[in-house]
Amino acid sequence: MNWRIIVHHEVEKQLSAIPQDRRRRILDDLRELAGDPFRGLVKPLKGKAHKGQYRKVSGRYRIIFKPSHATRTVEVLAVLLRNEHTYQ
Repeated sequence: MNWRIIVHHEVEKQLSAIPQDRRRRILDDLRELAGDPFRGLVKPLKGKAHKGQYRKVSGRYRIIFKPSHATRTVEVLAVLLRNEHTYQ
């Protein structure tokens, strides 16, 4: 059974700023979340501000998302280039 993916408007803006070849890989990883959001390089984020949020590695980028088991939805919150400011 697939999960429903909800992409925030802000994420669409972030994706449009990413080069096309990297964007294609990220979109493939987003489609993968629909099958099983916990497969691959996925880890929960630490800290009270990030409770219930996970990150998935997509090359040099990180997909930040929040799954809801009750509704089987994955809310994509951000797609960020990995650097020292990514998780602040």
